[in-house]
Amino acid sequence: MIPSKAIVRTVAALAALALLPSCASAGGRDREDGPEGGSTGPDPYATPMVTPTPVTPAPAAPAPAGRPVENGNGGLPLNPSNTTPDAPSVLGMATMGGNGQSTERYRKTDVTRDGQNYYLMANGWGPGFQSQSISWSGTSFTVESMAGTQGPNYEPASYPTVFCGLYSDSQSRACGLPAALDTMTSLRTGWSWRANNNIGEYNAAYDIWLGTSAARSSFSGYLMVWFREPPGQQPAGRLTTSDVTVEHVPGTWDIWTGAVGGRPIINWVRAEGEDTPSMEFDILDFVRDAEARQLTVPGSHVLSVAVGFEIWKGPIQDLESVDFYVDVE
Repeated sequence: MIPSKAIVRTVAALAALALLPSCASAGGRDREDGPEGGSTGPDPYATPMVTPTPVTPAPAAPAPAGRPVENGNGGLPLNPSNTTPDAPSVLGMATMGGNGQSTERYRKTDVTRDGQNYYLMANGWGPGFQSQSISWSGTSFTVESMAGTQGPNYEPASYPTVFCGLYSDSQSRACGLPAALDTMTSLRTGWSWRANNNIGEYNAAYDIWLGTSAARSSFSGYLMVWFREPPGQQPAGRLTTSDVTVEHVPGTWDIWTGAVGGRPIINWVRAEGEDTPSMEFDILDFVRDAEARQLTVPGSHVLSVAVGFEIWKGPIQDLESVDFYVDVE
């Protein structure tokens, strides 16, 4: 009998870095998934070159009924489990800027949270993508509907995401990233999300891109923090240790390590069925944890911090990212 997770899917192979700047509006694709190590051949899923069009952020406006607004999250008690008097929660207490809705496969837009810049991508890049409708208000967004299937190389159909920094083929306006690890005293972040009864093949994960400088061309590897591991899918690489703790971060994690497209990746993953709907933490605590375990941190600079949902199989309805922030110090 073959275990349900016998086939290891890779979390992501970078195709977007091969795109020229003039291709920026052609995709917004995260990465190309496939067997560990990725493909060194031509990318069969590259979108055609098109002339980029300026993206103008939508003006700030009240969120649609039922959507998160300043000082409110539709009644959701966020209650992050690791807040302290020195680091109180700020989730659910922000002024969001930039609102919209789109069914465009590769919709991109600038958004803000308390005046800080972020960038949102609909990111329906997988070969099994069929359709998607997404709405947003600042760093809050909802996948209202999504249809698609896993690609032949384990690619997700879509990866709607919001980020600070230089990520995939796009870059947010100034937000503090990219930045060198040795210049930061903390890289605090928080994310809350709602499953809204979606129980299928999607994760909820941080995707942190590292480089050897602040340049896009220096991209050297990934750190990922999974708040949800879905049934039927798993991270890139292999499971190296289980049920471990990270200092100053609540809960326990499984650690998966490997390579994607020849670039190393370290994943900290909640056990399946133990989803984390909300948490705030310092990303540097995960960097220190990797070093303490003698895992090579694949870069000296953080290029970007992103959150979103890798969705392997639809239908999805009203999957919601409630609030997200990054604070570089």
